[in-house]
Amino acid sequence: MHVYRFRLLLEDVDNFCRDIEIMPNSTFEDLHKAILQIVGFDGKELASFYISNSKWNRKKEITLVDMSEEGDDNENAPLLMGKCKLSDFIDDPHQRFIYVYDFMNMYEFYIELYKIVPSEKGIKYPRCVKQSGILPKAGSFISSQSSSIFEAEEIFVEDEAYLKEDDDADSLGLFSDRDEIVGFAEESSDSLKDD
Repeated sequence: MHVYRFRLLLEDVDNFCRDIEIMPNSTFEDLHKAILQIVGFDGKELASFYISNSKWNRKKEITLVDMSEEGDDNENAPLLMGKCKLSDFIDDPHQRFIYVYDFMNMYEFYIELYKIVPSEKGIKYPRCVKQSGILPKAGSFISSQSSSIFEAEEIFVEDEAYLKEDDDADSLGLFSDRDEIVGFAEESSDSLKDD
């Protein structure tokens, strides 16, 4: 029998690392509880896992609690941690997940399948096999995150008409998404009308 060894890193904290070994037939709720214990969270806040691709783009969400309204169709029903086995969501030798705990303070962890190793007799899983770094306090953590919001590399272009004909937004390091901008502009103008 084999076990998954996941590496857990914390966004914006360079020296934080935890390696967790867990059985493939464990659920995401089992992994959630292991993270709570290993990191030292009290478990009183909401949490979610996100299946992600190799570039850490979020795809499916797996929630701790079903927050959908009664009558939602099954197609849009959320995936629940207690009902989702890890092995059902591993389709890459280095499968990646994002784990978010406490949506007010936004602890965002990056989890990657680091190795698949043989299980050891007499060992109780899940277990932490490596740890380094400490978890920052909630207040200091969120303030360090907010400062990085303004250091984004991409600049949104509201109107591409000002670009010269031989310029294109991508070559200048700019990002343009007209639908998002139009939607944002409409929301902003609606809120101004309400005032």
